[in-house]
Amino acid sequence: MRRALVKQLTRSAHAHARSRFTVTDLSAFPSSSLSHQNMYWVPYADGGCFIKAYQCHTDREADGFSYGLDWALACRGVVVKDKAFYNMTSLELKKRGTIEAEQWSGVPLHVRGNVAGGTPNISRAQFSKLLNLVSTHLSSVQNLYVQDGAVGSSPQCDAKVRVIADSPSAILSLNNILWKRPCRAISHDSCPLTVYVASSINTNVMEILGKASDQASVGLAVADIERSSLILCGKAFASSGVIKDALRALAAPVLSARAGIPVSGRLLVLHDSVNLFFAPEEIIKSIGGIQENLISSDTGTVIFSDGSAPFFASKCSIPPSILKKPASVILVSSDSTMALPLVSQISPGQAAYHFLAGYNDGKFVPAYNRAPSPVDPLALANSLLFELKESNTPCFLINANNGGKLISCAELIKLVESALANKFPERKAAPYAIVGDLKRKYKSFLLGKFFKLPQEFTF
Repeated sequence: MRRALVKQLTRSAHAHARSRFTVTDLSAFPSSSLSHQNMYWVPYADGGCFIKAYQCHTDREADGFSYGLDWALACRGVVVKDKAFYNMTSLELKKRGTIEAEQWSGVPLHVRGNVAGGTPNISRAQFSKLLNLVSTHLSSVQNLYVQDGAVGSSPQCDAKVRVIADSPSAILSLNNILWKRPCRAISHDSCPLTVYVASSINTNVMEILGKASDQASVGLAVADIERSSLILCGKAFASSGVIKDALRALAAPVLSARAGIPVSGRLLVLHDSVNLFFAPEEIIKSIGGIQENLISSDTGTVIFSDGSAPFFASKCSIPPSILKKPASVILVSSDSTMALPLVSQISPGQAAYHFLAGYNDGKFVPAYNRAPSPVDPLALANSLLFELKESNTPCFLINANNGGKLISCAELIKLVESALANKFPERKAAPYAIVGDLKRKYKSFLLGKFFKLPQEFTF
């Protein structure tokens, strides 16, 4: 009965399109028939309208039927052929026989709009063709799976995400990454991200992307910052590292627009304090025990007016203090020459300088981020400097290399605790020549890459 009414409304809308069908034309239909309907109006170029009506019934959505969801997917270029299952829990997915996919490595990621990594290796036209291919594929499968979530644990500053997949296994994988949000929260969001998962297509992708797909035998991930979209083909949905890198890049402009500062740092919990922690990935992996004190092992934290929050969900429980502003900022570098002291308190300008450098024993990783990013590292360092000055947050620099040997996790925690207690171990100052040499390395790299630095940025 309800579907017949929708067809009737649609036919009538088309019939009146040439005569500029208006809202008042709804009087032609019995009001009792429409009392529980939500109406969407989509104008044609010639002035006519197409009507989309739907009902919101939780039980029908559980069975894969929802006119509202169908319409929302159609706006993203995907037409539901039969059913679309919405926001299924991990338990519901497993009851349907879904199993967690084995993690895959070596999946290439291409990001259009990547500032940190230079020019994109795919064009806008290539992404458009790929998106059309994937949308057509998703529109042809019998059942779709749709999941909403967010990057960022706090609803005060997050990036909403909608996943449209042809596989329940893909939803299960992304369930472990995204933070949960109430149903339809994404409907009220002004700039949500969209993830398209086409697990059963891969060959046609090669033809569209050409050389960019040379390593895409297993799968491929392609993101477009401008369109706030991510496409996962083949087994790419089972590569959590690639997905997180792509989502970090896509979420950064959204979080920045919401007055957040998205950084490649982690939240370190010691006793009752939450601290913003930056360290090269090699050091994080080498000092494995530090993971126990991190809210999330994944890099990615957003700082906003009321606190801070990790990008991605974690299996560990999150203490209430997670929403506090960081009690301190801790930057870890590695310098075998010992030009850098084991631990020292530094000014906001020095913190921004070392953050921008991301020094790791002869190598520089600006803003501690190797992954694609649409945000200029210098702009990010400037935002961090402003935040540190405004909040008067204490900053500390730790050298994780003690004479050519990495310190242990226990030693690192001890150095952090002593810094927070303002108890710094005595040490003999490094020779001026060694310190001067390291300063020149910093200056040569940073000026060569960023040309000009703010005066407050100092070694």
